[in-house]
Order: sequence, then C-alpha cells, then structure tokens
Amino acid sequence: MRQCLIYDSPEADARLIGIEYIVSEDLFMTLPDAEKRLWHSHEYEVKSGVLFLPGVPGAMQRPDLAKVAQTYGKTIHFWQVDRGDNLPLGLPQIMMALTRDGQLYTHLASDVEKKYNVNFEKERENRAYMKGLEHGIHPLANAEGKGLRTELREVDCHGGAGAHSTPRVFV
Repeated sequence: MRQCLIYDSPEADARLIGIEYIVSEDLFMTLPDAEKRLWHSHEYEVKSGVLFLPGVPGAMQRPDLAKVAQTYGKTIHFWQVDRGDNLPLGLPQIMMALTRDGQLYTHLASDVEKKYNVNFEKERENRAYMKGLEHGIHPLANAEGKGLRTELREVDCHGGAGAHSTPRVFV
C-alpha cells in the first residue's frame, strides 16, 4: 500500500488538499463489495498520460507509473480548491479519477499541458506498452460508473461496545 499526499501545485506554497491510498489489485480484491465502490482504477489515467509527475522527465517517471497502472486508489479531498475556497470548508469528499476519454474538459487539459510542458497524446503513445490490471477493471470499482456524495448525518453518541475507555487528546 502507498499513501500519497495531494497538493494543489508543486510550488513551495502549495496547499495540502487530500490524501490517496493506493493498493495492489490483489489487496483490492479482498475488500468487501460495498468498499470496492469507493475505489478507482488507475489504468486509464496512467496510460492516457493525464497522470504525471510535474518536473520529472517522462522517461524517469514511466517505470513507476507502469506499476501504478496496475493499482486501485481511494482518494479523499478535504479542500475543494476548484470551488475557490480559501480554507478547507465542508465535508471531505471521496474523489474519483478519470476513467475514460471525454471526462476531462479540453480547455483544462490544454491549460495543464501548457503550464507543465507536457503533451498527453504523446505520453499516451509512450505508455502504450504498459499493462493494466491483470483481471481487468472490477465492475464495482469507479463507483460503478455513478457519482457518490458524502452526507452529514447526526447520530447519538453513547458509550458501550466499541467506545474508547479513555478520552483521546489531540495536540
């Protein structure tokens, strides 16, 4: 398993906006079916070229990304910078990756290509040799092709089974 911190840019003043857990296909297959819906495959975003390491030459990043193409990820964003929020507001959200052509707005792709001097189509060609998931993308992964939304729900909290015997202190 890998644990990746997600920032909104590679700059020194970047904001930490989320975390992604990355697991092997074998580990993903052991998850309960309800959990599998919260995970996304990485095959498309790697092989399409849209997942890249800013500032790292393509030839250097491809061997690592070839491994990532054979994994699943669960991403939680807690700062919705794309809405323009100046602070991490609202509930953390499960985020899905790009999983097929047509999901990325052309103007956004163009802006990223210019900003980071990358060419997604050229990278797609350079990554054509990469293998994807051995068993194909699991039908429950990628939220089964549907959107998911986190909702806040009030519940009563009382001691009992599973309650902590001592209070937790966070410093």
